[in-house]
Amino acid sequence: MPRCLPALLALTVILSLAAPVCAQKAPTTLAGITLGADAENLRDRLDISRMAPIWNRPWLIRANLKPTKGFEAGYVILGGCATTNRVMRVRLLYADGSLAAFDKLVKGMTVRYGVPTPLPSKKSGKYKGYRWVFGSNKTKGVDVLLEHFGAAVDDGPKGNVIRLSDNRAIANEKACYDSMVRGAPEPQPAFPLFSIDQNWLLPQ
Repeated sequence: MPRCLPALLALTVILSLAAPVCAQKAPTTLAGITLGADAENLRDRLDISRMAPIWNRPWLIRANLKPTKGFEAGYVILGGCATTNRVMRVRLLYADGSLAAFDKLVKGMTVRYGVPTPLPSKKSGKYKGYRWVFGSNKTKGVDVLLEHFGAAVDDGPKGNVIRLSDNRAIANEKACYDSMVRGAPEPQPAFPLFSIDQNWLLPQ
């Protein structure tokens, strides 16, 4: 065997691990929920009765996940304009929130989809996160975020969270909403009937 062959084999392995994620086939399903699926067909998985628009993004709708093995909680984001009630994002909190479980998940994802991009650490210092992007456009492709929160910050979760998103579909929902409200007068609140001052804006 030529002396250079082992080195070439090692280089091949390294290059295969470092291959861009965009070359991998994008995942479409997480915990049995598929991007693009109709929420009407997921009544056994989602709490359809309590769906509600996201308060600062009214073109999207949130539906909570019903109890699911392997996960403590979760929700999906649905379209609210262009493709109403279609799954755009799945975000789930794993039942095992340990750092050891997180590292195992990262290894599994790396073997399956390639080397991810590390996410910036949070201010708490007890955060680790990675992102896998699929497709040439980072803002309009499918991506997966895998995050470990060592401590809950504000209303955020504690433990291991995974998020699967169709960013192109989400962008289309916003474009649909912007087109729908363009030129329309901004709605004015009906309450209260009197003029407000700083006392109204601050807790009493």
